[in-house]
Formats: sequence, structure tokens, C-alpha cells
Amino acid sequence: MATSTRPSRPSPTARPTRTPRPSPTPRPALTTAPARTPAPNPSSGPQRPSAPRRVLANYFPWYDPGTWFTGCTSDSDQPRDGVYNSDDPGVIARHIAQARAAGIDGFAVHWFAPGNRTDANFEKVLNMSPEGFDSTVTFLYHILPEAHQQGVVDSLRYLISRYAAHPRFLRVAGRPVILFSDLYRVPDAAGNRPASDREVAIAVARWAEIRQAVDPQRTTWWIAEGLKPDYLAVFDGLYVYKIDHACCPTAYRGASRWAGWVRDWERRTGQPKLWIGTVMPGWDDLNSAQPHCTDLRVSSTPFARDRENGAYYARTWEAVLPTQPDLLLIHSFNEWVEGSYIEPSVRFGDLYLQLTAQWAARYKGR
Repeated sequence: MATSTRPSRPSPTARPTRTPRPSPTPRPALTTAPARTPAPNPSSGPQRPSAPRRVLANYFPWYDPGTWFTGCTSDSDQPRDGVYNSDDPGVIARHIAQARAAGIDGFAVHWFAPGNRTDANFEKVLNMSPEGFDSTVTFLYHILPEAHQQGVVDSLRYLISRYAAHPRFLRVAGRPVILFSDLYRVPDAAGNRPASDREVAIAVARWAEIRQAVDPQRTTWWIAEGLKPDYLAVFDGLYVYKIDHACCPTAYRGASRWAGWVRDWERRTGQPKLWIGTVMPGWDDLNSAQPHCTDLRVSSTPFARDRENGAYYARTWEAVLPTQPDLLLIHSFNEWVEGSYIEPSVRFGDLYLQLTAQWAARYKGR
């Protein structure tokens, strides 16, 4: 299965002539309300943390007005409310309001480094969020070209010391939650990385050293991305970033298997772990394959997965809800390069916010 990817901040290029905007897709009407998902049954295994069911959405804080004229965004769609600068507090406030109205309880803000643009915008998200909207980061420092192991340690110490006590930082059972992505790309002291995602043992050993240096008492939840349960030796849970691939069009149906890894680890070790299920409205990163659309993603076969006017989104929810995830992650609120956004757009209007509200209510048993 291909390694999950994500973009760095796109660099503005010369502005080409704009093509006519497509007409919005008609919205489907749900004829019946989705059935409520039953609450999990008590188990005789480890004492699992008691926490309300919450929905998060991946959030990307690095766009500029020129981003949508590079030709690198998905299928030439654009935000319905106009192109924007991610640094604008008004834009962040609008996104938070739209997310809350759709039943989303917080963002997983993709975060690179202390003092970086993503750091400043994550702080804005926290400070501008009302009670009940709690966000965290998806930690990405280790994928930067100049990253080294001590830098990973320092960045995590900074992140925890600066933000973990913020009242709007995401917590489960009182412990702050941090998501991690692209785990195998973790560097050693000299900046060398494992050659591929198959070198799991090397990556696990390095993350163990980092965890020991940063959080040996396990006062925070560290959630690993990926398809390797081996990471649970160091991390406190799993999620999957990319649930569909060019090679494997029904990969999202593996949610029960992924959840099983987490629950089996709990039973065998007695250590409570978190399972975060992922849903996605579609995918289209074909435009990003152009030579000028370089970024920090790991190269993988570009592909498009038809949204089917919301039917594909529904199938990903239907696959993950029976696994009774501790948290649910929408990929994504505004990933415009990989084409997984639910943010209102010219092509889709606010269809995917409306659908999200209905599915989120089902997940929460409302």
C-alpha cells in the first residue's frame, strides 16, 4: 500500500488565465435519517478512557491567494467563499464556524516547526476557538529536509510546553493528544532516514528514543499514522491518513482490521490505546503530478476517486462506524492539493458540510 502523503505550502507561480467556474453539483436529499450507532459495550480488557465521541478534521494552514492559480490544486476547483490567505484571522474564524455547524469538534492542524507559519496559525486556531472546539496538531517536523533527531525532540518539547495546557488543546481523559504522520521518515542524529516504510524496526527504535527524551511518563497521547501495528510499542494509538489508493480502490474497507490491531494490542498488553477512524469524501491529486508542483510529499501514483455526489463519502463512514472509534478523523477540511476537502467549494457548494453534519450526528448517537 502506498505511503501516505501531504503537501508543503505551495509556492505561487505566474497567474494564468482563469477558466470558467463549473456549476455546483445538485445536492442529494437523504430520504431517511441515518440510523444511530450503538454505544460500545463494556469489555473485560484494559480500562479504556471515558471520553465523548468527537469528530476532528485535518486542517492545512499554509495557503496564499496565489495557491489556486498554480494549477496544482485539485481539478481546478476553488473555495466558494473566495481564495484566501491562511494567516487571515477572519478566514480561520470562518472555517471554525463552518466546521462547528457541521458537527466537527476540532481541527488536526498540520504543523511543521516552532516559529513556522503553521505554528502561528495553530496558535490562532486555539485562541479563536469557542468552548467545545478543541484542536491538536499533526506533527510534521521530522519530514523537513533539514530535520534531525534532536530537532524532533526540541520541537515536541516546545509544542507540549507552549500549547498542551491551553484550554482549547484536545484532550482525552485529561491527557493532551498529538497526531504524528509519515513515521518512517524520522531522522537519526545526523539527519539520515530509513530508506523506506519497510524499515519499521529502525523507525520504532528512533521514536522510542524520542519518546523517552520528551515524554517518558506518558503524560500525553501520541497517535501514530500508518499500517504498522509495531508502532504501538511506542505510540498510544493508530489512525490511517490515506484510506484509498490508486492500487487499492476499496482500501477504506480495512477499517475493521486496523481497529482490530489496536484492540488486540490492548488485550495482550493491558495498555489502553486509542483507535481513530478516518473518513474521506474523495481524492484527486492528478494536477499535483506536474513538474512545477514540487512539495514535501513522498512520491506515489496520483489518482482520482470519484465522489459520486456523496455516495463514496457515505461508504467510508459506513466502513468505520462499526469499529466504534474513540475519535473520528475527517480527511480533510481543506486539503486542496489532494482533493479531499469538505470546505465549501465552487463545484460542490456546501454539500459536504451538510453530509458531514448528518454523519457526525450518527457517530455521536444523536
